[in-house]
Amino acid sequence: MVFDQFALNSARREATLNDRTLKLTALEFKILYFLASHPGQSWSRQQLIEKIWGWNCDDTGEDQLVSVHIAQIRKKMIQVDATGSQFIKTIRGFGYKFDPPVSEALEEDRTPMAI
Repeated sequence: MVFDQFALNSARREATLNDRTLKLTALEFKILYFLASHPGQSWSRQQLIEKIWGWNCDDTGEDQLVSVHIAQIRKKMIQVDATGSQFIKTIRGFGYKFDPPVSEALEEDRTPMAI
């Protein structure tokens, strides 16, 4: 999957940002890959636990596990590029979503046309 300057390679279990490899654990890669596989879709912390860990999440304390891992992913993305953490958006009181970067070419296409 390629999103402008951010790419995920599932075969090599590798994430790159601006051509620099992110040093992610296997679980961090799995979380990031899952979110990126569903761009723009919001996921509750409980849903992420069920989808990624395979647990039935009834305990609200377990959902903090997701927050800790998301924080680690963001930290590692920031180490590579200060703007890197912007791809994972927090949905306050709910969960997270992957908001892919918009390429410069797409931004140019969105400029209004003069009439």
